[in-house]
Amino acid sequence: MLKIQIQKSTLKSVKDHTLIIPLYQQGAKPELPKNGAFLRSILDKLTKDKVFKADFKEVNYLRFIKAGQSQNVLFVGLGKKKDLTLNRLREALISASAYLGKAKVPSFSCHLSSVNWAGKRSFSELTQAAVESLALPLYKFTKFKKDEDQNSGVKTVTLAVDSPEEVLEGKKGLSKAKVFIDSCNLVRDLVNTPHNAMRAPDLAQAAQDVAKNVGLKVTVFTEKELHKEGFGALLAVNQGSDIPPRFVILEHNAGKKDLDTVCLVGKGITFDSGGISLKPADAMETMKDDMAGAATVLGIMEIAAKLNLPLHVVGFMAITNNMPSGKATVPGDIVKSYLGKTIEILNTDAEGRLVLADAVAYADKHYKPHLLIDFATLTGACVIALGEAGAGVMGTAQKAIDRLRELSCLTGEKIWQLPLWEEYREELKSDIADLKNIGNTRGAGSSKGGMFIQAFINDKTPWVHFDIAGSAFITKPTHRYTPKGATAACVRLVSEFLIQWPKA
Repeated sequence: MLKIQIQKSTLKSVKDHTLIIPLYQQGAKPELPKNGAFLRSILDKLTKDKVFKADFKEVNYLRFIKAGQSQNVLFVGLGKKKDLTLNRLREALISASAYLGKAKVPSFSCHLSSVNWAGKRSFSELTQAAVESLALPLYKFTKFKKDEDQNSGVKTVTLAVDSPEEVLEGKKGLSKAKVFIDSCNLVRDLVNTPHNAMRAPDLAQAAQDVAKNVGLKVTVFTEKELHKEGFGALLAVNQGSDIPPRFVILEHNAGKKDLDTVCLVGKGITFDSGGISLKPADAMETMKDDMAGAATVLGIMEIAAKLNLPLHVVGFMAITNNMPSGKATVPGDIVKSYLGKTIEILNTDAEGRLVLADAVAYADKHYKPHLLIDFATLTGACVIALGEAGAGVMGTAQKAIDRLRELSCLTGEKIWQLPLWEEYREELKSDIADLKNIGNTRGAGSSKGGMFIQAFINDKTPWVHFDIAGSAFITKPTHRYTPKGATAACVRLVSEFLIQWPKA
């Protein structure tokens, strides 16, 4: 368990294994930090030898022993002070933390007061950003590694600040960051777990465990209830599987009618083979991540409960795998959805929109939300369009989308709005059913997938769709908060959005 704390410490008094000192660039030199006169000779030497200039995200690690100060020092460049933003600070600290994580140091402190940034953000926000940036890159998924040394690596992260006032203000950001970090790591663990250990009943049980721990009301529909309720599209996806589906409803502030209602709906395909429209083998090994939408909902619901948000938040997890067999749905089949609309299934690998069709229709009908948000690793087209750096977003709630884009600058999570043009809707019309589950052409696949989901939501219900196909699971390390694997994309962003409701 990672210990994270904030305390008053001067640069010289830090006792952790390594001290991180963020430095600005001043001309071709690093700017000397406040109370850092003892570092002058070191920085002058580094500058003279052109080893370190405090360029943005530049890291230089020095190992030395000197009485009364940290044994090791890591300098991280912030670039020019005029260019600093909260996201640039995040990226610089991520670089530092990732470096020390690989070095498996036992503890480190970051002297946050060295940032000395009189920006538009409060010290609480600065602290939250710093804590998330330092702690989230240290995540490791070792559940299935027999020989992994669980005691190796960073055990303590400390923010060192100069004044009691900074400690007091910083504790607010630290407290919130810890909640975010815990829920992000929950989501990462769920998404990284392979299918043989995370099937539909397992994911439903994980949701029940979280609900019990944080006080959420929970309801689980088994296959029997899904048939009774008429979840025809979800059941069509499950038809080829030997593992029964689940539909989980999580509720924060259940029964409080005076509160605004926000519904969160997540795609929970625990493994996506493509069904009869089988994926190529080299596209299948990461398909355990196709339940990231449902895991995202669970993570946000946990945060809503822990922070006791003054909202009625309802989460829905539509869970099954998508497998080929003699009883599987085949291309050309027509199924009846929960809403009553019929769907011609032309490609069984476009299954996420089918489970979401039933889920959003159920949420909309029974809870009449002020806002409905869905999350799905929905389309390869979104990966082609945006890569792994961010999520696609679209919907009818433009005010909410605009606010989410503003908040992405606070949380450091990239989103990009994609269009819902009427030309795309025409392609979803079927000659023999109400809708078909794919368009006539491959172009604008993300928008067409979103518009398919939209067809199952009341026109008057404000709706936002997140396509996290690229950002939920990354295949190589980046500047972001994780090595390769699950990222918990959009968990912090949407949680911050809910925290700031109704301003959002």
